[in-house]
Amino acid sequence: MKNKLRVIQINGFKGILFLIGAAACLIAGFIAFPGLVLKSGWNIVSSLTGVIPSIGMLQGILLWGIMVVAYFAFKGKGFFVEFKSADELSRSEMNAVMEKIRMERQTDIIAKSIIKARELEAKAQQEFKNSESSVAENSEHIENIDNIENTKVDKFLS
Repeated sequence: MKNKLRVIQINGFKGILFLIGAAACLIAGFIAFPGLVLKSGWNIVSSLTGVIPSIGMLQGILLWGIMVVAYFAFKGKGFFVEFKSADELSRSEMNAVMEKIRMERQTDIIAKSIIKARELEAKAQQEFKNSESSVAENSEHIENIDNIENTKVDKFLS
């Protein structure tokens, strides 16, 4: 099987100039020339009627762009946007949807309960740690008081 793919190689400055020239020709042929034609047609109608203002080259190109977009938007169909009502669900489909909603709601309740239980557990652990530290501080304070009293008793006895 022959390979029908042709590769265009851009070699050096000549290749870049070729690429720029090809792009300029495509722009002139598909954008600028139709814009020039539409500008000329619009200005002819403008001079004959005197009701509409004349336009320049940029406005002609924009008019051409509007025409192209409108063509692609409305080709084949009457409108770009379709309005369609949704089909009604049968009784079994509605029950299936409602059951799915109930299951999701139940899992949400379970997840919230688990989160709340974890928060309460963390709070209880924190309170327990705080109470342990206060007990340790109190026991140290009691030991200090005992030491002071023992030294006073020892001084008194000696």
